[in-house]
Amino acid sequence: MRKLIILGIFISTLSCKTGKKQTEKFNVDFNQNIETYFLAEILSINHRKTNKQWEEYKLKTCKEYQPIVAEALNDFGNLTQIKISIETAKLNDTLLSFGYGNDVMMGILLEQPEFNVSKKPSNFKFSQTSLKGKDKNRLEQIISNYLQSLFDFYQTKNIKDFYDRNANFYNAAINEVQSHIPKGFTDAMETYYGDSREKYIALVSPMMIWPIEDNEGRGIGATVDYNKSKIVYEIMSPYVQVPVNSDNKDYDQFGFDYKPRAITLTVHEFGHSFVNSELEPYKEQIENSSYLFTDKLKKEMESKGIQTWNVYVIESLVRLGEIRIAEIQNDNERADYLRDYHTTQEHFIFIPQLEKIVLEYENNREKYPMWKDFIPELLRVFSNNNMEFVNEQLSK
Repeated sequence: MRKLIILGIFISTLSCKTGKKQTEKFNVDFNQNIETYFLAEILSINHRKTNKQWEEYKLKTCKEYQPIVAEALNDFGNLTQIKISIETAKLNDTLLSFGYGNDVMMGILLEQPEFNVSKKPSNFKFSQTSLKGKDKNRLEQIISNYLQSLFDFYQTKNIKDFYDRNANFYNAAINEVQSHIPKGFTDAMETYYGDSREKYIALVSPMMIWPIEDNEGRGIGATVDYNKSKIVYEIMSPYVQVPVNSDNKDYDQFGFDYKPRAITLTVHEFGHSFVNSELEPYKEQIENSSYLFTDKLKKEMESKGIQTWNVYVIESLVRLGEIRIAEIQNDNERADYLRDYHTTQEHFIFIPQLEKIVLEYENNREKYPMWKDFIPELLRVFSNNNMEFVNEQLSK
């Protein structure tokens, strides 16, 4: 079974150690562009050329305990041969050929006006990509054409009516997440990283299919530039099984009523918006310690979708941030849980060393005003280690 475990934490008014004035920046919602895309993905599975078996397994499993998926299949399951179904399969296969997954579509969809305002999507252009020349232009055109097709699907099949009819379910899912998020998260995060964001928005996605085991779900992060500031999003799949009841559709759970996952999924994805871009200039330096990504470590990371040393380093530093943010909030119980979970269960074995050295950053903010100023010191933790340490830790 392939699994993806992602962690995070939410908040909006706390007493941080810094005494910084708190502001309300966090919100929970759902987005019709995102949900319509995941609906199209469900309808496209029979046409996939890559990962078809995995996609079939996801749908077979999730339709049994994700009521919105079952409801969508009941309403739209006969549309698997229409244009959008075929085009969505082609899009996903094409994205993979360019080295992208469907996560890249989240920010693209969120940049567009939400489909319910009936404004056609604009042509898409990459703001950042490693693609050049013809490849870049080709993929931009493919995505632009797809956005128009997805919008047309939404309009012609009156997908808005589906969301209106299921509004109570979506609102209840939103409430489940909101009820579990501790206060003050955004301030703690900005204190730790020394940087800020305009808004933090968690989007529930009852339509996203991801097998649920041990209350694990998938989280996808996206950042949208807005008036020279950044809005960061986290799109979360359900992580609580809600067996489908086709006779009685009155549910008392909605897929997100599990506090540990609600907390952990969120800070993690928002943390990526502070970490990923700042590590880009250090790719070569990170690669120099890639010998630490031993066969044993690679095997442990397979179920988490982590296939490269660069991604492992990113994930280690994001998880380090989760722990330190909990400490800023004086939440020792959460910090201790995260230490054990990430290090022992998830095998991010460098976290104890990273946490020890990051205290120098936290205690010398005049020298290191922002987290990114301290990156070279953190990366020395990896370059100063050896393969023997890695294999020894994984043998415990």
